[in-house]
Amino acid sequence: MDAPRAAPPREALPVATPRVAVVILNWNGRDDLLNCVSTLPRLTYPNYVAIVVDNASADGSIEALRECFPQQRVLVMEKNLGFCGGNNRGIADALAHGADYVLLLNNDTEMHPELITELVRVAESDARIGAVGAKNLRLENPAEVWGAYGELTYGKELVRVVGYAQTDGAAYRIVRDVDWVIGNGIMMRRAALERVGGFDEGFFGYHEDVDWCERARRHGFRIVFNGNAIILHKGFGASDPRRPIPFPVLYFLGRNGIYFARKHGSLWQQLRFCTLFLAEVAGLLAHSIVRRERLKPHLWRLRGFADGVLGRLPLRDLKLQ
Repeated sequence: MDAPRAAPPREALPVATPRVAVVILNWNGRDDLLNCVSTLPRLTYPNYVAIVVDNASADGSIEALRECFPQQRVLVMEKNLGFCGGNNRGIADALAHGADYVLLLNNDTEMHPELITELVRVAESDARIGAVGAKNLRLENPAEVWGAYGELTYGKELVRVVGYAQTDGAAYRIVRDVDWVIGNGIMMRRAALERVGGFDEGFFGYHEDVDWCERARRHGFRIVFNGNAIILHKGFGASDPRRPIPFPVLYFLGRNGIYFARKHGSLWQQLRFCTLFLAEVAGLLAHSIVRRERLKPHLWRLRGFADGVLGRLPLRDLKLQ
């Protein structure tokens, strides 16, 4: 990973600004979606379009969207394609309609007025930049960082999210090259998407952003974090345990960690990840047994890990399709 670089000077964007497509993915998140779309008019950037991709929601999301925002373009999937498949459909649509950049947003997000302006400012400073990532601040407390950027460690969780739960400040208002940027708020260059492709749909959801950034860097593109580009992130979204069908985060963190390691890691990196992951889960299981606490969360991680080793993804069993 390269050392931090100075931010490009804050110059005005040229009159012929690049065309940016904002892709907002939704799965049974009606209220979050309506709130997210309502923040689009805040954007000061003059040349953008927004596309909502709905992953076969059953909560009235599309009906409510069409009632509240009848002009909003929406692509409705026949089944839940996950973060990867849904966004890939949105990316393909954006490129087919002439987008120079594609910005991906979760539905539980609000946009800062200068979000796209800041992302484009940095992206246009170097044609080698394949993607620029925004800083995620916590929606309920914007003084707290939900996540800035990521480091690939091959540790017990494969990666580390820099800035998580930290107070926002100068350390997170930088522009620098990084291992990967968070999929919520990533703006991808057309040339990079055409060369690297979209997300690997084998991930379905979680760590697909790490995978895409790793592939882009191996193709010679820079991945850059811009701490001046801001989104407010609710944080739970599809994984909120209070939802009728929450997304099984722990399962996918276990499954996709080993899926990524097998795909990209050296033998030593794979062994490091497996050893640290299994040691942590074993310790948590033992601790839960002694204290008579719930075992299910840790068993979910183990089940995901096993399915990753075996190359399985039982979406119907997980109630995701």
